[in-house]
Amino acid sequence: MTSSERWPALLTQLDGSSWQRAIDLARRLGVSERTVYRDVQQLTEMGVPIQGVPGNGYRLPSSYLLDPVTLSVDEAVMLVLGSAYAARNFEGTYHASARSAGRKLRDHLPEEAAQRAFSLRGSVHLVPPSVFGNPAEETLLRTIRRALLEERVVRCSRSTDDGPVIDRLRPFGLVRQNATWSVVGERISDAPPPGRRRVVSLRVDRMQHVEMTEESFERPSGYRSTSDRDPTTRDRLIRVVFSAEAAPLVQVGPSMHVDETERTGDGRLVMTLRVFHELEVMPWLLSWGSHVRVLSPQALSERIADEARKVLGQYDDVPTLLDRPEAGTPSRKSAP
Repeated sequence: MTSSERWPALLTQLDGSSWQRAIDLARRLGVSERTVYRDVQQLTEMGVPIQGVPGNGYRLPSSYLLDPVTLSVDEAVMLVLGSAYAARNFEGTYHASARSAGRKLRDHLPEEAAQRAFSLRGSVHLVPPSVFGNPAEETLLRTIRRALLEERVVRCSRSTDDGPVIDRLRPFGLVRQNATWSVVGERISDAPPPGRRRVVSLRVDRMQHVEMTEESFERPSGYRSTSDRDPTTRDRLIRVVFSAEAAPLVQVGPSMHVDETERTGDGRLVMTLRVFHELEVMPWLLSWGSHVRVLSPQALSERIADEARKVLGQYDDVPTLLDRPEAGTPSRKSAP
């Protein structure tokens, strides 16, 4: 059992009404007392207010645990999806808390709703919108995600080499490969034979409009979308170098994992990052200005350079201080 699996189990054993000895916790969790001591210390260092008294054991303050809350089934399903997203994007105690919350919610859901939540976790990938994304595409994705949640047929218009096409689709899931989203589902054809269906994958960036209809359907039981690269896995490596001036100030966010760092002889910092997607680090990299350079991949380096050129282009026509006349002084252009 990993620490991220032990921590939620350990926290559920603690409350404010009684003390729990390490030996009893170890027996329930199936680990050694030494592991319990180490886990408690790590959780405490990360801010969890576990109280410990020699001879009595451990407990959590009553104020740390919320009073019971009544949720509708739909509310619980949405929180299960949110907890899965949080577990993917945070580490340490927050990762453990997200997993624990999701597990508690699933345990209290009716079997049918729990299966629905499991299916949606594999079909509706929650990804934060990027400032460098396409606003029109984000609008289409919101409609598709809602149709996935409500199991509604969508009508979408898209462009093809043979001209515009309108499809009716039973959406099963969204798949992301690199920066491209595709919706997978059953296409409903009005052509003979009537009612003919086949599973297709349609790129969202080629769609002009998506409309959710009133027609409902039932997603195949246990369907989970797949892709060449799992969008929940940090499998993209980025190698960057920071200037000697910036190196002492570099800190990375929770969505990035540092694989390795190296100091050069002149004080620069070479860092290899593992991320979910390259676009997620663009705002962070651009915020360092000329103090950072992308070494690989080449595609990200070119995208950063293109964005920098766009920023520079916004200042081409901005007058300099030499071009601005002082108050009451005629400009050079108006002088005789």
